[in-house]
Amino acid sequence: MSRQPRRQVLEPIGEVRRFALPFTAAPGRLVNPEIGLHSIALRSGDHAPYTIDVTILDAPDLRLIRAGVWLAHRVIDGRGEWYLASDQWTPWLPAERIEQMDDVDLPDLYADLVRPFRRGAPLGPVAALSCERDEFALRGEKAELLAVLRDDRVQVRSSGVLTASYREVTIAGVEGRLQGAHSTWLTELLCGVGGTKVNEFPSLAQRIGSPATGLSDFPPPRVCRPDDSLEEIWSYRLGRRMRELTHADLAFRARAPGAHADLLRCLREISAQILGFTPLIDETWARDLVADLGGVLTELADPERAEVVVNGERYLRLLDRLVSATRAPAFGGHATEPAGTALAGELGARLGEFVVACDALIEHADDALWQSALAAATRVIDSCHVQVRPSERVALIAQRTARLARRLARCVRVTEEYAGLDVGSLTSREAFAAGRRFERLFAEQAEARTDFLARWDRQRPRLVRAAENKKNRAGAPSRAGRATGKRRRREKR
Repeated sequence: MSRQPRRQVLEPIGEVRRFALPFTAAPGRLVNPEIGLHSIALRSGDHAPYTIDVTILDAPDLRLIRAGVWLAHRVIDGRGEWYLASDQWTPWLPAERIEQMDDVDLPDLYADLVRPFRRGAPLGPVAALSCERDEFALRGEKAELLAVLRDDRVQVRSSGVLTASYREVTIAGVEGRLQGAHSTWLTELLCGVGGTKVNEFPSLAQRIGSPATGLSDFPPPRVCRPDDSLEEIWSYRLGRRMRELTHADLAFRARAPGAHADLLRCLREISAQILGFTPLIDETWARDLVADLGGVLTELADPERAEVVVNGERYLRLLDRLVSATRAPAFGGHATEPAGTALAGELGARLGEFVVACDALIEHADDALWQSALAAATRVIDSCHVQVRPSERVALIAQRTARLARRLARCVRVTEEYAGLDVGSLTSREAFAAGRRFERLFAEQAEARTDFLARWDRQRPRLVRAAENKKNRAGAPSRAGRATGKRRRREKR
């Protein structure tokens, strides 16, 4: 967060030692000719002493800092500048970006870049830092540079109250010049005034304290294990997809090629995950969340309106809901169940429901039965995609069911198209043309249904065997197996 010098030490850096010192410690003059430390001098030019005042901006819950994004207004030598940095979201967020400007209002560019993290929350000052930096050159007998000592004294205030004061001293030796005797003597001197040698300094988030040190809204991905609970698997999976969605959002705002399609894909995958966990997750809660996703997807589908949509209240409110869902899914009593067993058992159950739905089909069955079979196929596919460790057999189930689902979609095409037809608004000529068209579509639909029923007789035994294998592997009852028994009993009768 402090100013970076434009010029670095040219000599190769050797050993680096870090010390935490009391804020008011006075180590004295760091000179000892007996061991070769002949002089110490305050550096000038790009490394001259300076004071920097930093105002960090964030939401009240510090969600930007928790996500690894730093937004601040800085004043150096009376000059104002805006600062944005992130080490987790490059290339779409800069590793460090500085704009020289005295305006205290957040520039639109910065506001847009942090919007996927800020979402609908207001931004305001959450901490104020005052940092004084001095750099000293430690030189040897021939005035050769042995090491650079950097001394940072920082005070942190929150709501005007001093919450932390700390001092960090770093000694960076020039490789081949700073000897062990030098390092040992400097260490003894600094520790003698209350300093402590440390491997690393605490991060700025740790200095600021809670909630800056809380969990990120975008947890890092990790490998899922079958014995993880449903709640853990849900959180890992949705957290990973939220991270992918945020990358796609940032890419879209940067107008990267293909980012619009990636954004839509990420939202669809999140919707599929929610459906894949239903009914293990509360169905009303899941239905409302999927409806919100569907509404945003519909609005985002128009590329010309997409830029307005991602800055709109509905989209930003959806992001907030998804972040909350990552941490607090509505699993109820299922939350602690082993995910591998629970999800495999649910896949077996959905396969059984799909088999039962397809067994009920005949060419002239009510459209509702054909729609029900298509919905059951979709549920099987969704369930395949959320298995903890999908096997080749699960992939085969998903592939075969997807082929059947595409054929079922042709079996209900007329029903869906006719439902969207406003007959009352048609002229006589338009109504006649629509009638001719639907007559042709009904014939195609009848042919598609006949073809599906013929294929179902061949595909059914394979799906039933797959369901039985899922039962054996997961220890879960198979409705497909029970459906097979019922059908055979009917055939005997």
